[in-house]
Amino acid sequence: MRQFVSMEEAFEAIEKYASQHPIKTSTVPLPDAVGQVLAEPAVAQLSIPPFNNSARDGVVLSSTGVDAAKRGEIITLAGELRAGDSIETANGLSGTAARIMTGAPVPDWGAAVVMIEDIEFSDDTSFIVKAIPDKGAWIRSEGSDITSGSVILKPGCRIVSEHVQALASSGVVEVTVHVRPRVGVCSTGEELVDISSGRPGSGQIYDSNRPFMNAVMQSFGCDVAVNEHVGDTLDEMVNFLKNAMEASLDLVVSSGAVSMGSYDFVKPALEALGAQIVFHKVKQKPGRPLLFAILPNGSLYFGLPGNPVSTVVNCRFYVHYALSVMQQQKQEGSIKLPLEAGIDKPEEIAVFLKARCARAHHGASVCALEGQESFQTRPLLEMNGWVVMGEREGSAQTGDMVNFYPLNPNGLPDIF
Repeated sequence: MRQFVSMEEAFEAIEKYASQHPIKTSTVPLPDAVGQVLAEPAVAQLSIPPFNNSARDGVVLSSTGVDAAKRGEIITLAGELRAGDSIETANGLSGTAARIMTGAPVPDWGAAVVMIEDIEFSDDTSFIVKAIPDKGAWIRSEGSDITSGSVILKPGCRIVSEHVQALASSGVVEVTVHVRPRVGVCSTGEELVDISSGRPGSGQIYDSNRPFMNAVMQSFGCDVAVNEHVGDTLDEMVNFLKNAMEASLDLVVSSGAVSMGSYDFVKPALEALGAQIVFHKVKQKPGRPLLFAILPNGSLYFGLPGNPVSTVVNCRFYVHYALSVMQQQKQEGSIKLPLEAGIDKPEEIAVFLKARCARAHHGASVCALEGQESFQTRPLLEMNGWVVMGEREGSAQTGDMVNFYPLNPNGLPDIF
């Protein structure tokens, strides 16, 4: 077991072990895949458009028809093409022009489409062209958007509703995804009262970490299969870990009982079960007592400090990173933003600062908020992200560029 590792060393260790425990995969119907992470490439089965078709209501002209239009000649329609007509029907028309509707197939002789507004009819079948079209005008070419056989979505991408539009259009009816990770969460401490149990008594506080962990794991796309509170005894923690292993979880997260107090029993419980403790304590603020271990059944385990902001930080960055690695997702990158005001940073530790970025006439900038202690939750209502500074970085001045991460790993702050 390593102690007092750097932030970078913690991420490296998590990547090493998380990559050895990939989340299982399953092939599911496309509509059921939203919110899950793609495990195999999605390959287009059809080109988009699947055939040359008209982008406007109007008339399709052959090259000969375009030349006649340039001379101002009266042109005669050979027929009409509608959306839903077959390509064979379109190619079966002979002539120099045909009325065509949006989405209808363009005949193999079609050189350009003229919008209906640019046509003047002398009768039902005869017309002149008022605006000469360029070659290929208003024709959507086969495969100009998506080519059949091409990879259109790569593994590691979390599927959203907009993806379904493109995937369905190109004939992808099912996809192979990572199943929703099965996770367990646990809060510890005799002082905690469930938020649904009424007002806390003397010396008690609401259990806020457990509903937070449940919510954030769901936002990460997980299925929270175990959700428990454990009292301040070694036996209770050992029993929770045994139940977690029986539930075949991919990852387990607990809050509290990882420091050096008389009732901090997470580490002894893990040792009693023969778990591999990879590291304990990270040179960072908040959340220094973070513990990372591998349970005997292979499940990843994170023991988070009990202070609420420590739990938020470690879930947002370390737990989310482990889940990303287990599902082949790319490492998250920061947004570089200038500081509105300087930051006085402690030496030789990493810091995660509650922050808010805002847009002004000169562009976006970010400021660290008041209330950075790990018990202070009010800033969580005001912030839209985190400023993260590594242990080798010193204090920063107004205008210095810093690393900003949005609250939601899958999205940008609300100003963008």
